Amino acid sequence: MSFGENPNDQEPQRRGHAGRPFPHTFVAESSKPHRPLKLGIDRDLVALGVLDDASAAMVLRHYCGRLMYRRSIVAGAVRVDLDGQAAGEVAAEHAEHSQRIVTQIEGSRAKEANASDDRYTTEKTARNAEKAMAVETPEKSAGAQIHQKPPKERLGLSGLKAAALARRVAVPG
Repeated sequence: MSFGENPNDQEPQRRGHAGRPFPHTFVAESSKPHRPLKLGIDRDLVALGVLDDASAAMVLRHYCGRLMYRRSIVAGAVRVDLDGQAAGEVAAEHAEHSQRIVTQIEGSRAKEANASDDRYTTEKTARNAEKAMAVETPEKSAGAQIHQKPPKERLGLSGLKAAALARRVAVPG
């Protein structure tokens, strides 16, 4: 059973419409602006029979953990009840706590983005190196993947002269 579904509910219109209970309170899309919830709204959900105690705690922990919800918790902001009506204000200490959580979330997202960028760069470099090592020539079959050995160390001018002399001496004639 998902949030807000109650198989025994005979009046879904009382709360908005059947597909989206409490539309004036909860926001389905996590990226849209949220409104601070009334303190104790979990007890209201249980009293209406919408959720049991454990489900209410789990659902609200998830909902209230959203970044957009945390951003909505500012000192003096109006909290809303299940009907979307004013039900108190956000206290300064709640706003400070929420701001610390927003900072942590944004910091961890920035770290994840940097790590993702680093992984992408590393993987791309590895793929490019593999491609460079597996260059096919017309003589090689299209299906065969033959890896070339890493290039030898390059010779300087004196090394090239010595190699040419050694070839001339090795080949009589």
